[in-house]
Amino acid sequence: MQQFKEQQQQQQQQQQQQQQQLQPAGIPPNLVNGTILKTALTNPSEVIRLRQRLDSAVSSSRDRTFSVEYALSMIKTLIDCDEFQDIATLRNLDELLDHNTDLSEKLCNIGDSIVYKLVQWTKRLPFYLELPVEVHTRLLTHKWHELLVLTTSAYQAIQKAASEQQLQTSSTMIEPDFSQEVETNLCTLQNCLTSMMGREITIEQLRQDVGLMIEKITHVTLMFRQIKLTMEEYVCLKVITMLNQAKPASGASTGELDTIHERYMTCLRVYTQHMYPQQATRFQDLLVRLPEIQSAASLLLESKMFYVPFLLNSAIQRWEKTAGYMYVMKIFFSIRIDVRF
Repeated sequence: MQQFKEQQQQQQQQQQQQQQQLQPAGIPPNLVNGTILKTALTNPSEVIRLRQRLDSAVSSSRDRTFSVEYALSMIKTLIDCDEFQDIATLRNLDELLDHNTDLSEKLCNIGDSIVYKLVQWTKRLPFYLELPVEVHTRLLTHKWHELLVLTTSAYQAIQKAASEQQLQTSSTMIEPDFSQEVETNLCTLQNCLTSMMGREITIEQLRQDVGLMIEKITHVTLMFRQIKLTMEEYVCLKVITMLNQAKPASGASTGELDTIHERYMTCLRVYTQHMYPQQATRFQDLLVRLPEIQSAASLLLESKMFYVPFLLNSAIQRWEKTAGYMYVMKIFFSIRIDVRF
């Protein structure tokens, strides 16, 4: 009889150990075994605090199981399906700036091109088949202007950072000044619009019509430059932006959206923690840019001047052409000098 009781106790201990092993790592046992239900019946005010602890524990457990290698693999897939430069710039910039051609037709073509490129990008996303087509359509309808501001601002930040590294040493790098950058963008926009319209557009007129929008777009770009935004972070932010607070009207697929959104939030968090361990707040620093992007995009939508971000990037396109030409000429002349001497 005593031996039978001992066997029962051993079996109970083994079952308890197996249950503990099956519980997600990092979740306090008292939160898994019904404490929230008991608390709801006895002390409802404590439920929120317990749920926060449970959410934190689940998030921590998820991050531990989300390996760096897996995060990098997911990010690479996003980079492969994102045609960064093609979306952030205009191929036919010179044609657009030619006032002798029909402006309204060119602007319509730009609008069609934006829609087409975003649709093609969506179809290449790794989670495309996880959501119904109508959900993707609704997401792009509500988020295209935010994606446009994010993409063009990120492109300008990344490209300018790269060009500055080529032209300056780390000891002589100068932090960009906000007011100066705003004036530079207004001048760029003035030159482009004057060329497009075939008549003089004044800085004062631009400052009155789109000054606030230019300031907000410039602010987002400068923040990305200061934090030294990477391509990996950009592609994660792009997906997060599209899925952020986007709920289908019917309520369908909400769970799938939340799951995918959390997947890439975790992916970005793991990446930043791995690549920038000394920057503990980098993940949050990136996310706080999203409301700023949303604000700038709202002004862009109100102005109906959706081509403005492309014009702001036109200076970079011209610089790249000039820099490429100068680089080729530098190599050419260095070869001639070597041959002569």
